[in-house]
Amino acid sequence: MNNNKLSTFQIVVIALFGFFLVAGVIVFATYKSSSSKVSSVEISLWGTIDQGLFKGLISKLNSDYNQELKINYTQISEESFDSTVVEALADGVGPDALLVPQDKILKYVNKIYPIPYENYPQRTFMDTFVAGTEIYLGSQGVLGLPFIIDPLVMYWNRDIFTNNQIAQAPTNWADFPILTEKISKSDTNSNILKSAVAFGEFRNVNNAKEIISALIMQAGSPITQYDSSGKLESALGVSSGDSKTSPAESAVRFYADYSNPKKSVYSWNRALPMSKSYFLRGDLGVYFGFGAEYSDLKIKNPNLNFDVALFPQVVDTKSKSTFGKMQAFVLLKSSKNIAPAYSVLSYLTSNEPMKLWLSLSDYAPTRRDIIAQGASDPVGSVLYNSALISKAWLDPDKDKTALILQNMIENVTTGRSTVPESVEKASDEIDNL
Repeated sequence: MNNNKLSTFQIVVIALFGFFLVAGVIVFATYKSSSSKVSSVEISLWGTIDQGLFKGLISKLNSDYNQELKINYTQISEESFDSTVVEALADGVGPDALLVPQDKILKYVNKIYPIPYENYPQRTFMDTFVAGTEIYLGSQGVLGLPFIIDPLVMYWNRDIFTNNQIAQAPTNWADFPILTEKISKSDTNSNILKSAVAFGEFRNVNNAKEIISALIMQAGSPITQYDSSGKLESALGVSSGDSKTSPAESAVRFYADYSNPKKSVYSWNRALPMSKSYFLRGDLGVYFGFGAEYSDLKIKNPNLNFDVALFPQVVDTKSKSTFGKMQAFVLLKSSKNIAPAYSVLSYLTSNEPMKLWLSLSDYAPTRRDIIAQGASDPVGSVLYNSALISKAWLDPDKDKTALILQNMIENVTTGRSTVPESVEKASDEIDNL
C-alpha cells in the first residue's frame, strides 16, 4: 500500500469531520438569521450559582425587556456537580448547557459543543470580554461564553492601619515588610498576637490556592501551558530570561517566609484560626478574598471598619494581574437544542442582560464595554478594575492540584524540602495528572 495515499477509512473520517464542522456553522447561521428575537424554546441549564438569584434575572429580563426566555435552571452543589452531570449524560437526560468554572474546562472539554469561529469570531470574543476569559477559546471554536468573574482583591482593616500610623493600603509587595514590622505582634514564644497578613501556610489561609496561583502568575509563570505538540504541561519549573530561578520558586519563597519565625516578616502560623475569621475578629490587617465576599464580611461583622483595594502587584510590573474565578455558559454535544440554547446564552452575555445581572449579584463584569463605563460606587470600581486584570490557568484537576500546591508550601515551611526541590516535585505531580 502506498503511504502517500489516504486510505478509504481516512477519507471517510476527514469527510465526516468536515461535514459536522460545516453542519455546525450552518446550524448556528441558519438559526441566527431566522429571527431577530431571542429564542422562546425552553432550554435546560445546570450550574452552581443560586437558583433564586438566576431565576430573578430571567424574570426581570422577561418583564422589563419584553423577552420570552424559557430557561429551566437547576442549581447543583459544587460537591456533587461533576457526579450529577456525568450520571445524567450517561443516562441521556442531561441539560442543554452548563455554567462551568474555568477550573473544569479540561474535565468537560470532550462534552462541550464549541461555537465555530465562523459564527463567533475570535476577534469578537477578545474585543468583548476581558483577557483572562480567553482560556475559553479552543482550537475548534469558543468553548464558553463568559458570564461570571470574581476577582481576588485585598481587604484591609482601616482601624489597624490608622492605629499604626499607616495612611494607605499597600499597592505592591515591596510595602509588606514595613507593614508586618508595624502591625504584626508576637510574644517571646513566637505566639502571634496580631498579624499583618496571613501568608506562609495553606490549611488555615482562606483562598490559599488562588493566592499562591496569583503570586506565581505575577512572577511570570502561567502554571500550566501547552507544549509544541499541543500537550498540557506544568510550567512551574520553567525559568524566565537568564535567571536560574523559576518564577514559581521566587513566589513560593516569598510566600513561605511569612510563617518563618526567624524571618523579619513573620506574621502567621498553623496554630492560628482561619484567616477570614481572624480578619472578622479584627486581628488581621490584610485579608485576601474574592470580590463577592464583600457583602458576607459586612453581614458577619457590621462593626468592622474595613475597605477593599486591588490585589498588590510586583514593583514596576509591565503586566498587572490578579486571580479571577470565572464561569461561562457551555453548550453540550448531547443537547437537541444547540441552536436555540446558543441564542439564549449569547443574549444573556450581551450588554443589557449583563448590567442587570451585575445589579442583582456581587460579581464583576466580564465585558470590556461595561468596565469601560465604570462603576458608580467605590467597591464596584475596585471590582471592575480587578476584573480587567484577572487571570486563571487551565487546571487538570482542581482538587488534586490544590493538594499538590499545599504540599509544595508545607514541604518548605516544615523543612522537608528546599524551595527548588518542592517546586520541582509539584511540577512533576501536575505533569502526572
